[in-house]
Amino acid sequence: MFQRTIVIAYLIFLPFYVWAISDLDNAYPQPTLKPNEVVSLQLLAMQKNDVSDHGIEITFRFASPSNKTQTGPLKRFIRLVKNPSYQHLLNHHSVNFLDLTIKENIAIQNVIITTSTGRRIGYRFRLSLQKSIEYLDCWMTDAVMPFDILEV
Repeated sequence: MFQRTIVIAYLIFLPFYVWAISDLDNAYPQPTLKPNEVVSLQLLAMQKNDVSDHGIEITFRFASPSNKTQTGPLKRFIRLVKNPSYQHLLNHHSVNFLDLTIKENIAIQNVIITTSTGRRIGYRFRLSLQKSIEYLDCWMTDAVMPFDILEV
């Protein structure tokens, strides 16, 4: 009975998992995405990052133009993500979203990730609503800052 339940759950959730991974290739900034959805796409891309760093490349798509000025080009961004402050985002095990805060054109999304080794780390994503023609009304990430969490 237990095995049958696992098989049924696998058959139900596998299509959603495959869809999420394949849809990442087509993920680009667009006005219909909310700030937490942008962060979710970036985290999923980093969770599924591979040896070609395709997940980091997808994440970079959602960096705001001002962020790209400071962290780009892509090769530099890849090195930045792989440094000790951010490497835990890569291939992380899970993520918990905390409350989203939006004030005018700025959004803050705090998350707590569980790393592939079981460690829990907080990250604060700061996003802004873009006004340039290329990304008009798209939420894009300006900065990501790690923070320590207190384990109880």
